[in-house]
Amino acid sequence: MNAQLDALAPVIAALLARARAEAEQEVTAARRQADSTLADARAEARRILGEAAAAGRAAAAESIAAEHERARRAARALELAVQREIYDDFVHRVAAAVARAFSDPMMRARLVAAVRAELGPDASVRDGDGGGVLGDVPGRRLDLGVRAVTDRAVEALGDEVRELWAP
Repeated sequence: MNAQLDALAPVIAALLARARAEAEQEVTAARRQADSTLADARAEARRILGEAAAAGRAAAAESIAAEHERARRAARALELAVQREIYDDFVHRVAAAVARAFSDPMMRARLVAAVRAELGPDASVRDGDGGGVLGDVPGRRLDLGVRAVTDRAVEALGDEVRELWAP
């Protein structure tokens, strides 16, 4: 797998650079949206915690602890749902940027060349669903389709993706 990644490094680097350039604008918009959505989620969480505290004051200590835990879990679930929505939107935007890049005939030629460089000149190359290419030789396959490249690009960002919803 490392040999594949090493062979694909220039293609992946070019795709990442292009996706980052196109996605930077999207990331800025996503951050603004994330800030607003997270502020709303946090306000809702504070409201839920406030309601839980008011109800808990009238109840026994055990009841207060149980309600607080429920509210904390609800707030955390809401925050995680918002984070997932932001992440999914980001992945969708990166996939759209990769698909746009793959629609360029010169990029398709580069992808085909990368497949043949990795799998050999006799590799069977076909268009991938949604863009990109897939290459096959007996016993080996190389997926340079939009989904696979998007997954690799987002994975390569690692913890940087968390910046989308970080305060």
